[in-house]
Amino acid sequence: MRYKGIQFLFVLLFSWAFGQTEALQNHLDSDFYKTQFVGFYLYDPQEKKEVFSYNGNKYFTPASNTKIFTLYAAMKTLSDSIPAFKYVMKGEELHIEGTGDPTFMHPKFKNPKVLQFLKNNGTKIVFHWNNFDEESFLPGWTWDDFRKNYSPERSQFPINENLVTITKSGNTLKTFPSVFKEKTTVKEAQEARDFYDNQFYIGARSSSVKVPFIVKEDVIKDAITEIIGKPVEMTKSPLPFPVTVFYSASSDKIYKEMMEESDNFLAEHLLILSSSTMNGKLSSAQTIKTISSKYLVDLKQKPNWNDGSGLSRYNLFTPQNMSQVLEKLYTEFSEDRLFNIFPVGGKTGTIKNRYKDSAQPYVYAKTGTLSNTVTLSGYLKTKSGKTLIFSMMNNNVTKDLSWVRNENEKLLRLVRDNF
Repeated sequence: MRYKGIQFLFVLLFSWAFGQTEALQNHLDSDFYKTQFVGFYLYDPQEKKEVFSYNGNKYFTPASNTKIFTLYAAMKTLSDSIPAFKYVMKGEELHIEGTGDPTFMHPKFKNPKVLQFLKNNGTKIVFHWNNFDEESFLPGWTWDDFRKNYSPERSQFPINENLVTITKSGNTLKTFPSVFKEKTTVKEAQEARDFYDNQFYIGARSSSVKVPFIVKEDVIKDAITEIIGKPVEMTKSPLPFPVTVFYSASSDKIYKEMMEESDNFLAEHLLILSSSTMNGKLSSAQTIKTISSKYLVDLKQKPNWNDGSGLSRYNLFTPQNMSQVLEKLYTEFSEDRLFNIFPVGGKTGTIKNRYKDSAQPYVYAKTGTLSNTVTLSGYLKTKSGKTLIFSMMNNNVTKDLSWVRNENEKLLRLVRDNF
């Protein structure tokens, strides 16, 4: 009798578990998803086991879910403050070398430390402009994004997000950096900037616009001279030793802004910043190679990781290896810290208008969007008290992307309510 009782209990538990996953399977097998490629992976980090997989080991274009890998790379390599630049004092000359710090004159990071240090040390700045080992853009980026404010050039010493801010009030035209004022015209133009030149346009009815500028040595020299108010000399020679690192903003503040607002510029420069802690020149490829070989060798599928932001169409990740990195974050860093960095459903960031059907937040996740692509990966708190890791990827979508997000939200509610 005891054996039969145990057998009955096993059948009951199996049936209950099957019923849970069957609901997810039925939802994903519905007609809505038939014409797109869908992947979903659900993992329990406490029990360290796969809960459910639907094409979980297949490769997808991840869009901005790539920023989860970028976050992990930055948290593994950077301290609690980000390195602003490396410097050496030689007499009255302040010699500096960029590290890729994206916060200098950034409108969202009011940190005067860097500006004051540059102003108050030395009568002249010698900028060593020779340590960035890559192109301004990365393979797989869309070529016509050159004029979009979400796709500025990458560089070793960014200024104002590598954007020119143009404002117009009546007949008064201003730019920041102001070195671009003479190259800005009030004119109705198809693009806000020439493709090959730092020539900018603002329409007669527009009051402001932000446009990426082409990063050139003379542009950086003139901009820094204007901002700092002292002579600047550019050189290709190496920075002399011994060097000191000057630190600026809180790392977590940068991570939070990147994740909540899906900021591509911050993401790209976090990979560059990470490489500043390694040997050699600044290189996001070096960061990707180092992190992959040192910390990600156990991923079930090897990702094709090409950038920090997810703009590249060459990126390929599986829902399973996205979940594996989320597990690494969850086990290596505190939950409070992580959940403060990730967007919170119904509360913050790109999911503040979703997952609002609960008094307490239950989704902490990163969105991803490209044309025909919707992704969402992160952490979910269930009604039973579990914290589960999930990754949802939709590629080759021809429907309205908001419809896809609606159906995905229904799926995650099933997880919340039944696991």
